[in-house]
Amino acid sequence: MVEKGDFILLELEGKDENGRVFDSTSGKIAENLHGKEGPLLVVYGMDRLIPGLHKALSAMKKDEQKDVHMGPDEAFGMRKKDLVKIMPSSDFAKHRVNPEPGLVVHVDTDTGRLYGTIKSVNGGRVMVDFNHPIAGQDVDYKIKLVDVFSETGKKVEALIKYLSLDGTYTLSDSGEVEVKLKKGEGQDYELHKAMLLVTLRSKVAGIKKVELKEE
Repeated sequence: MVEKGDFILLELEGKDENGRVFDSTSGKIAENLHGKEGPLLVVYGMDRLIPGLHKALSAMKKDEQKDVHMGPDEAFGMRKKDLVKIMPSSDFAKHRVNPEPGLVVHVDTDTGRLYGTIKSVNGGRVMVDFNHPIAGQDVDYKIKLVDVFSETGKKVEALIKYLSLDGTYTLSDSGEVEVKLKKGEGQDYELHKAMLLVTLRSKVAGIKKVELKEE
């Protein structure tokens, strides 16, 4: 069974109450939402999952598949009027954004980044809906638990592979990890390298120290 801190590989497809696919680990939707096709690597109990998925996965085993129906309370919550905001168009001009209906925008708050959809533009006033697009709806998910990694070394190995990094690692009995990466180029490499370090340092309980070397 899946436990908090396990690294899991998860395939999924989510449909709204009208049968429209809004989330997937395959096809263009996967590329747009997750940056690539293929199973998602999730740190169970630490990465964000909607309550219904979190609950369903807790009772699953490797290679198991499941269909899950969820009401709004287990999915994306009910719509909230206070999440529909009227913002001055000058706020968008500061960031060189031309506000148009349908455009997805974000604002950074004390609790993290909040995404919203522009609903209307009237003069100098822009209506932005920060509710999740599927808020208030029942949803259906098809999920498959592709793999589960519980051992520290397996987590490191899975993370390096998932981030498409070319590297090896050694793990000492005292929990010190040395990662050797073949140095890459571009923003993707730098981003994935940073994600590797942050994840190893903050989400793997058995690791006390991380050292990274590039070759």
